[in-house]
Formats: sequence, C-alpha cells, structure tokens
Amino acid sequence: MHVEYNSNNSGGSWWLSDQNWKDLEKAGWTVNWVANETDWDGKPYKNGRWLNALARSAEKHGVSSLKEAVYEWERVTGLSSTDAGCPCCGKPHNFTLYDDNDNYVDSGPTVRYEANWED
Repeated sequence: MHVEYNSNNSGGSWWLSDQNWKDLEKAGWTVNWVANETDWDGKPYKNGRWLNALARSAEKHGVSSLKEAVYEWERVTGLSSTDAGCPCCGKPHNFTLYDDNDNYVDSGPTVRYEANWED
C-alpha cells in the first residue's frame, strides 16, 4: 500500500517549510518537487516554485496503514496532521491511502469548523 500526502495553502500560507519537504525525502517519501512540473503553458515554474511552494505533495510506499504513514509524517515534519487551517481555504493536510492496485482505501483527517457563543 501507499499513502499520498497533499498540501493545501490554507489561510494564505504553506504549512510545510522547504526543510520539511527535504526531511520527508530523507525519510523515504517521494516528494513531487514543483521544479519537475510545468505550468499550463508547458513552461517550468519560475525559480522552481509555484506560489512560492517548493513542493505540494509526496508519497510513501510500503506502508501498512494510514495511521502508520501519518505518524511518520508528523514525526519527520514536527507538525500536526489535524491542524484545521481556515474554513474558507480548507484543511492544510490531506492523506489518502491506496492499496497495491491503486484502489482507494481511506483518507483523512476529517475537519469540522464551528462557531459558538461561550457563556
């Protein structure tokens, strides 16, 4: 099985630093570097970044569960997978688990936004 991590620019900034991406790669994650992508016109992104992001996604192969991969991601990055981000932009982190045939198995985290009055 493998897990795919996707980052979201939630709240107007990227939640992973350049170093976080480099650390994930050192830990065996396959980082999808923006420098390897092209824009809609087929041109490379300026300075190897998209909206100043060095990367936006990564994959980890050979995992046995979604939790295993997420716990490793948290250990390597020092971040929390359950950060909520902002309600207009959505959650900053999304993990999707696929089986060996690339069939969807599970995803997360689930984020709920609510407002209430405190007494």
